[in-house]
Amino acid sequence: MAGLTFLPAPAVPAGELLDTNVDFVDDHYLIHIDMLIEADPERVYDYLTDYDRLDRLSPDITQSELLYANHPQYRVRVITTGCIGPFCQTIEQVQDVTELRSGYILVKVMPAMSDLRYGKNIWHIRAENGRTRVTYSADVVPDFWLPPIIGPLLFKQKLATEAENVINTLETLARTPPHAAAE
Repeated sequence: MAGLTFLPAPAVPAGELLDTNVDFVDDHYLIHIDMLIEADPERVYDYLTDYDRLDRLSPDITQSELLYANHPQYRVRVITTGCIGPFCQTIEQVQDVTELRSGYILVKVMPAMSDLRYGKNIWHIRAENGRTRVTYSADVVPDFWLPPIIGPLLFKQKLATEAENVINTLETLARTPPHAAAE
């Protein structure tokens, strides 16, 4: 069992990173990010649930597509392309998403249709003292080769950086006037 890893907080102009942890246990990457951002919680939630436009959240997300919708359940296909050190990978995920009450979004990866053996994450978006608190927790098991020894370390760093980038982008998008963000 690997020890808990604390990663340095990224520079966030208006937000505050409260906690960032990534751990590697029995092939599982366990991620937890907790942040306060200067944005309206409803707008943040809207961006996270705009399933055909998730590519706005990160340059690593190259495509997203809503496959099925029956509120509060959705099926979404997401393709990401990214590099971990010198190793680049395109990852396809088909996710079953459930929009729960009180700002929770539960995401379960469908392994038979994805490049992950296992994946589950939960977002929690809520108002807190005039700001928005965003908590992201995930458990991911990749179904692709990572180089021994250095692979888990590089993957942990990439996952943490990507999750932080998504949250920072959410802050920027949510603070943009609605008509400008739609472009």
